[in-house]
Amino acid sequence: MAEKKTNEIIEEQRRARQEFLDLKKMQHGEMEAPPKPSEVAIVPKTPKEKWDNFWFQYKWYVIAITAITVVVAVLVAQCATRTAYDYEVVLFSYTSVLDEQADKIADYIEKYAEDMNGDGEVNVQIINCSFTDSAANSQYSYTMMTKLQSTIAADRNAMLYITDEKAYDYFDTISKGESFLEDEPYKLGSDFYEATADGGWGELPEGLTISCRRVNGTTLDKSDEAKENYDAAQEILEKIKAAEKGTEETAEQ
Repeated sequence: MAEKKTNEIIEEQRRARQEFLDLKKMQHGEMEAPPKPSEVAIVPKTPKEKWDNFWFQYKWYVIAITAITVVVAVLVAQCATRTAYDYEVVLFSYTSVLDEQADKIADYIEKYAEDMNGDGEVNVQIINCSFTDSAANSQYSYTMMTKLQSTIAADRNAMLYITDEKAYDYFDTISKGESFLEDEPYKLGSDFYEATADGGWGELPEGLTISCRRVNGTTLDKSDEAKENYDAAQEILEKIKAAEKGTEETAEQ
């Protein structure tokens, strides 16, 4: 036992002398200093240590990639389920119309429309720019007028306009030369009001008319898409007139 202890002391002294000699060599540049403890890489060994190490270094990349993936998935889903509209019709009146009532107008126009995009369905979108013209409603009125002006400036699909008398007169104030809307507005009759009266949302404003936007001689004249939409809108307008005329003749008999 004593011999073992003596050997341990001798070994400890030898190790101490060696460390002292190594330190001297490092001080004189004869030996490269070992890395600092903070610079020694700790290699993870267990699965948990490996996961913790990965998460510590790459968690923000994982979070960012996950967020982007979710956003892309939502956008793709929305695009896949979004209704592809064949026609757009602007509803502009100085009497507010509920969106539920506007949906009834869409249903009415769809009866006279055809499938333009080949998806086997006929879908009409009503761009509701109606509002109650009053000082208390000025902010909403401004929003609706901005919406209307944006549609006029940029939307090549919106060719049919449903207006009341005051709204129709508004287009004369923005026209330069020829009127914005073609011909005389066609006054929608009983067939229109009966078809849009269901739903419990009240009746639409009286005296609504429907007109087609002018394309010839405007900036839209060079757009094949605008011309195609214009021709389709004219067909709808003629069918509505024929249906209204037929209803009036039936009522007179």
